[in-house]
Parts: sequence; structure tokens; C-alpha cells
Amino acid sequence: MRLPNPYTLEETLGKLRHGLAATCNEDALALLEKAVTQAGDDQIYAKQLEEALLLGSSVEIRECLNCFGDYFELSRDVPPYYPYHDVAHPDAEPANIPKPGSSGPTP
Repeated sequence: MRLPNPYTLEETLGKLRHGLAATCNEDALALLEKAVTQAGDDQIYAKQLEEALLLGSSVEIRECLNCFGDYFELSRDVPPYYPYHDVAHPDAEPANIPKPGSSGPTP
């Protein structure tokens, strides 16, 4: 069951802009602005972007943004269909870094 976005398109765009600016993610903010500019010029794309942001999944949003370049790896025919390269692997985290709330390194 998919839950609808409780925000309007303008509220959603505002929240996205705020979140991307707060995390200093200039590349993602530039990509969002490209999409908004394209939506202003193309009614079909505007409808696609609105549906992706308000009703779609992250996969639908990725597909909507793919027209601006190869920002994401293309989908595959076998799992994982949409690989994510920037996900942290648990083995990549050094074991001797103290965890938040701990008094020292983890055993």
C-alpha cells in the first residue's frame, strides 16, 4: 500500500530545497532545479515530475531525473534491479571507532 505525500507540490519542492541546502548537497540541488526548469517548459514533464514527487516511489523519481544525465546506474534485468553504490557497507566501518553514547571502542 502506497501512502500519498501529505504536502502540495510547492511544499514538497520547498522541503527538498531546504534539506538539500542544509546538507550542502549542491549537485542534487542543481539537479532538482534542472527538473523544475524543465517542468516549466514542458507540461508533459511537469505532470510526470509532479506525480513522481507526490505519488511516486524513489525509483519513479530516479527515472524522472535520468533525462538530465547519467546520475544513476541504469536498472538491471536481475536483482538488485536498482543498485545503490553509495550505501555504506557494515564491514567498511572500523571496529575501534567509539559509537555514540559509548565510553570507548566497541569490542
